[in-house]
Amino acid sequence: INNSEKIIMEKQQPKEKNKNVKRKGSDNIEKKVLETEIPIISQSSKNNSSNLLKISLLDNNEKTLINAFNRKYENYPECRSSQKLTGLAKSVAYNTYKGLSKETNEDRIIVVIPIPKPQKTLHRTWPKMSYFAIFDGHGGENCSEYLKNNFLNILIENKNFPYDIKLALTETFEKIEKDLFNKNKGKEKEEIDKSGSCALVCIMTENKIFIANIGDSRAIMSINNGTKIKQLTVDHKPNNIKEYERVIKNGGKVYIDDFSGEGSVKLDQSQIKYILNKNEFAKYKTQADIIYRHFPSNLAIMRSIGDFKAKSKDFGGLPNNIIAVPEIYTYDYNHINDFIIMGCDGIFDDLSNEEIINTAWYIFKNKAKQGNYDIN
Repeated sequence: INNSEKIIMEKQQPKEKNKNVKRKGSDNIEKKVLETEIPIISQSSKNNSSNLLKISLLDNNEKTLINAFNRKYENYPECRSSQKLTGLAKSVAYNTYKGLSKETNEDRIIVVIPIPKPQKTLHRTWPKMSYFAIFDGHGGENCSEYLKNNFLNILIENKNFPYDIKLALTETFEKIEKDLFNKNKGKEKEEIDKSGSCALVCIMTENKIFIANIGDSRAIMSINNGTKIKQLTVDHKPNNIKEYERVIKNGGKVYIDDFSGEGSVKLDQSQIKYILNKNEFAKYKTQADIIYRHFPSNLAIMRSIGDFKAKSKDFGGLPNNIIAVPEIYTYDYNHINDFIIMGCDGIFDDLSNEEIINTAWYIFKNKAKQGNYDIN
């Protein structure tokens, strides 16, 4: 299971994730069942942080709850949440877990409510704003830790913030990428920091939401009591046709790993299939159990911060392939918007947008029936 991180704004949400599995029933017919594990959160007892509610969702139907039981997870973190008005959001909940396959958690979450006013701008008008960010690290935690500790400070010091938030976000990413590269200049190959990170940043103002994305984390929104689901960002993966064409144009390649079968064994170099034209791309795009990767970086993303080796020609990387340029989206507030879920690829690789939103609504409705949650 990959690392997972999530933030839900405006309504409390606890959940985790697992993988698609197939089970054989008594009639020996295989049924594809999605299993997801959801932490049971209690404000009064920390002991409940290891309790998990296990449900199965079939065809995205929230009524297919088939079992509930307690299961122990070693060092499973308690979900942090607020059920009262928090800044510009009604409530916030967030959690991060290293997953079962990694020894350390390379991901970072930060929530700042409200965004503080810098000393040098005390004479200016400072609007109400909130800051939510997920930094999905890889190759070490240095890059994601740096982003957690420095991104907001650099952003609010930018001359365009908060009057042109999109430009300020763009320039903040540019500065951080330059700073990280300068830290590695002049170092020997074995000394340079090989870590990198995706970034998903949300700035909430009184009338707009700004979301900046680099990499394969994602933000989704529930609308009109879950009757509509909107994906707010685009994943920067090698199977994104725009990213694929950009990399091919700049001398890079895309290849596939076949993760089908038991054990998810990666293909060796002789079996790797390079996808070098649109016809081949279309052929493999619809196949399950395929992981797309960039060559020569071997990354499963097309945009990131850091990753010096992948971007430096001196160390075998390709310039203008893995880039740190964000895509920034702006959304207006609307009274029918329910909540936003931000998460890294560990969630969205295993669960669809619909399954995630339906799971959240199942929890909301179940708690409301128990009388301990105001679904409005």
